[in-house]
Order: sequence, then C-alpha cells, then structure tokens
Amino acid sequence: MIYQHKNFQLDTESKRVVDSNGKELMLTGNAYRMLVFLCANRNATLSQIGEFLDWAKEYTENHLRQYKYKINTIIGENIIDYKNNIYSIVGEIKNANSFNSNNRNTDLLRQDNLQSRKSNQQILPSVKFTKIPAIIAITFLLLSFFDWAYGYYTFLRIITTGALVYYAYHLISIKRQGFWLWAMILVAILFNPFIPVYIQDKSIWAIIDIITAIFLFIFISKEKLDVGKN
Repeated sequence: MIYQHKNFQLDTESKRVVDSNGKELMLTGNAYRMLVFLCANRNATLSQIGEFLDWAKEYTENHLRQYKYKINTIIGENIIDYKNNIYSIVGEIKNANSFNSNNRNTDLLRQDNLQSRKSNQQILPSVKFTKIPAIIAITFLLLSFFDWAYGYYTFLRIITTGALVYYAYHLISIKRQGFWLWAMILVAILFNPFIPVYIQDKSIWAIIDIITAIFLFIFISKEKLDVGKN
C-alpha cells in the first residue's frame, strides 16, 4: 500500500518514506509504524496505537510524544497532531499504486539526505518518569527543620539539585519546555552546591524548603496523571 500526503509518500511494502521533493527519509522503528497506522486509520488513541505497535507492551504518552516528535522532525512538517487524547494526521491522505515521480530527486539531494540523517536522529534519549527522586528530596527538605550539622544542608543541596535536574531533563526529552521546566531550572540554581546561594536568615530558607517540597509534590502528582492518561 502506498499513502500519499502533500508532505510525504509512504510505501508499506518497501517500508520507504520520501518527502515532497522525493528525498528518501530515514524513518524507522515505532515512529515509522505509528505513521503507517495513522495513515491507514487517520486518527487513533494511545491504546489503539499501543496495541498495533506491541499489544504485550504498555506504551505511555511519553513514548508516543517521542514518536510524534521524530516523525514531525524528520519530515520537516507538523504531520502528527495531538488533541483531546487523539493522535491524527494533519492533511489529506490518498491511496496510490506507485510513488509520484519528482525530477528533483537527484544524486545531490540523496547525498544531502545522507548527511542530514545523523542530525535528524540527534534526539535526546528520554528517561523513564519516576517519583523516587522527588520523594527523597521532599523528605530531606521537610527534615531540614530539625537542627543538623552543616554537612546535612550541603547534602540537601545535592539531593534537591539532583532531583530537579533529573525532572528538567525528563521534560526536555519529551519536548515540554514550559513553566515546569523553567521553574525546575531556577530552583536548581538556587539549591546548586557548586556555586551556592547564601541566605543568612534561616527562616527564609525554611520557607524556600516548604515551597520547594510542595512544588515537587504537585509536579510528580500532575506528571503521574499525564503519563498514565490514555
């Protein structure tokens, strides 16, 4: 089966994808399979796509966001849209018997495509979301109200900064660069143990610790709901 779109063509038999100029694109794996499924069905939910990819594996929104980003990046257009828990193809899909010929598909374009494949694949690997770093950081933040040796507060900075950096990387890897990411970065700068921010009034640090603990708790609660949502 050959699917034709204004921005790409896809041949399910040869497993080839070409762009509107006839350049062959390096789209493989689950990203390719997700595109095939959406070309055939036009739109689908997380569970429907997950069953098509591998019914024995549990796919999350994070997986599909990565595949969506990879498809859109390699094709160079926003081909896959996500709205109201539905993934869909943007634009009209037609069935055809063969690829449309394009005179611009020259050897020069093929060489350029080979050089661009590596850059197209340079996507940050994602990290699996877990609440553990936040729980550890929250525990240390709340325990900071007791009197401890100075070393405890240095360790608190390391633990909290580590958790914040972990979640910031998680957000970057799934391309969610909004409020939560920038808040993570700002709080990580405040707690960083390498160039410490010194605040002499301990009561101010107590307020900061409480706010940070609440911030992390809200984030992991919200993120867990987003990850588990179908």
